Amino acid sequence: MYVERLTPTKPCQPYPLVFIHGQAQTGTNWLTKPDGKPGWASFFLKKGYEVYIVDQTERGRSPWDPTGETNLSTYPAEDIERRFTAPEKFDLWPQASLHTQWPGTGLMDDPIFDQYFASTVQFQSNTAIQEKNMQAAGSALLKKIGPAVLISHSQGGLMPWLIADVVPNLVKAIVAIEPTGPPFMDAVFSNGSTRRWGLTNIPLTYFPTPKNLTSPLQTQIVPNDASDLSNCIVQASPARQLVNLKDIPVLVENGEASYHAVYDDCTWQFLAQAGVPAERLRLADVGIRGNGHLQFLERNSDEIAGVLEGWIRRKIK
Repeated sequence: MYVERLTPTKPCQPYPLVFIHGQAQTGTNWLTKPDGKPGWASFFLKKGYEVYIVDQTERGRSPWDPTGETNLSTYPAEDIERRFTAPEKFDLWPQASLHTQWPGTGLMDDPIFDQYFASTVQFQSNTAIQEKNMQAAGSALLKKIGPAVLISHSQGGLMPWLIADVVPNLVKAIVAIEPTGPPFMDAVFSNGSTRRWGLTNIPLTYFPTPKNLTSPLQTQIVPNDASDLSNCIVQASPARQLVNLKDIPVLVENGEASYHAVYDDCTWQFLAQAGVPAERLRLADVGIRGNGHLQFLERNSDEIAGVLEGWIRRKIK
């Protein structure tokens, strides 16, 4: 796995940050925004954090094995317009019309859109293989650099749960920005069953230990009366506990206009039920409005980073 290390001029924070990008992305997400302005790496370096930026296994600058179990996929430009950069023009979920923060039109042929689209890459489409590889690579990284805070986005949000499960003493906190979810199912764009371990497709450590590995967790539906929110699937009571995550502070955060606004509450509920000290941050609740799924590339990204940095300071001081 390719890892880029950035060192601040004046280091003053106790633990480094490890940034894990999402699907079809690379670590360049965190370096420079498509409008040419500095990304979150620069923001956190100025705050005195050492920063590690990964390219997920079989992605970007991390090589893939053409003779192995690699099945590559890509995101078409049309999906990126509809889901990420211009959702307000397509109205595919209730909150989409609130999107205002993407620089430019968010549509093909706009120079900022084209710059962003040029940064997207092919990815390993077998999620279980990707999870297994990233668990191994991520835990190896922490064994090399020591304890760190994990900051993840979207599909990259699967990885902190898996990494922390095998090296819990090396994960000081997890900032999960719109992590893949909700538990046990897909939502908004499809509704199929998935992630039988709740948060992931491959095993996590629960107590009591599940005996049926085909269907390891018993579930129940928690209805949601709000028309713009998804029903949640959580564990049936008594819930098995994620014992290796029970001492790790977690923040589950989403933007006001993202499709994750529909269901990120479900991820937070699942974590809390499983004994994880998880907190919930909806950016709109702290006055940060109009953000979509790619909030760290949007116009007010530094304002968001400031809120996240404040949470990190409170949790690891």
